[in-house]
Amino acid sequence: MAALRTILAEGPEEWIEQYGEKIGSEVNTGYSLLVYYALGEALRRKFSPTYTTPQVIRFVADLRLDLEEYAHELDPRVAEGLIRYSLGDEAFSGRPPFGVDEVTMARAQILLLLILVLEEDFDEAELEKFIQNSAALARERGVVRQDDSRNA
Repeated sequence: MAALRTILAEGPEEWIEQYGEKIGSEVNTGYSLLVYYALGEALRRKFSPTYTTPQVIRFVADLRLDLEEYAHELDPRVAEGLIRYSLGDEAFSGRPPFGVDEVTMARAQILLLLILVLEEDFDEAELEKFIQNSAALARERGVVRQDDSRNA
């Protein structure tokens, strides 16, 4: 949870400095699962109770425009697939990792999560609650043990 808190509150550079070697890679299983559940929570906050596929496409297109010269870091097909899959879109038949490598998947998840959290403009207490809720959801699903969540 501390690693997730660091990337969301202090940014990727600080995360790399503090956790880059400890976690080892962008695809560390425990951390990736926590990010996945945090992303799902952030997506539900943005797109629920209803959304349309064109809204998802427009969101990803706008995000890539905002990324400017870094737009290539976000695969639009993966980002749209993550959003629709995470929201339980019954008309969508894709499944992660959408035919891409784990690093491309991890980057898409982190970029989407960072943007969604920035849009929320959480204060410190709200961010902490968001992280706690995401970790609780991951634990409920049995993917992160209680003792692992502090180090994820």
